[in-house]
Amino acid sequence: MAGEITETGELYSPYVGLVYMFNLIVGTGALTMPKAFATAGWLVSLILLVFLGFMSFVTTTFVMEAMAAANAQLRWKRMETHKEEEDEDSSTASDSDILTQDNYERAEKRPILSVQRRSSANLFEITDRVEMGQMASMFFNKVGVNLFYFCIIIYLYGDLAIYAAAVPFSLMQVTCSVSGNESCGVDTDAKYNDTDLCWGPLRRVDAYRIYL
Repeated sequence: MAGEITETGELYSPYVGLVYMFNLIVGTGALTMPKAFATAGWLVSLILLVFLGFMSFVTTTFVMEAMAAANAQLRWKRMETHKEEEDEDSSTASDSDILTQDNYERAEKRPILSVQRRSSANLFEITDRVEMGQMASMFFNKVGVNLFYFCIIIYLYGDLAIYAAAVPFSLMQVTCSVSGNESCGVDTDAKYNDTDLCWGPLRRVDAYRIYL
């Protein structure tokens, strides 16, 4: 099954988390944001930046809630497995096991935050690393899982397309000019063609393809 590609495991180390944060912060946005501010203006750019930051915060909380629910489900499955192993040794079930199951069934009908406040054993504590693909397989049916992976593929393709368009084009603009490699003296308002020479016989489009 698709969700079994990445199994649950230990939490990410601080070094891996730092790499992820660096990858999120330092990307194409660092290259294209100055141009976006120069084109759209300070007011519109700041409004859009604040709005996108708010949406990122909201989606992050959604992912954290889904991961907490996934941890609760995995923890409950381990409790059931442990209970079945104990039942094999003893034919009679204890009252505490029945009480624990009843408490969990009642907790399922309450919001996550209320369960965290009232329950002595926090089932929703995030202790296991659950990847998004596994969460999709836990909460969605087959159609939902396929739709999830389709959305992830489209997102990653768009992300790579931005890198492929922004980074090589920026490097080509910096290192190429009509008169040669005098990149520091290039006029920002000048218009260039892809067939203009960059390095000797190489054209600007050739330099773009090399960087790409």
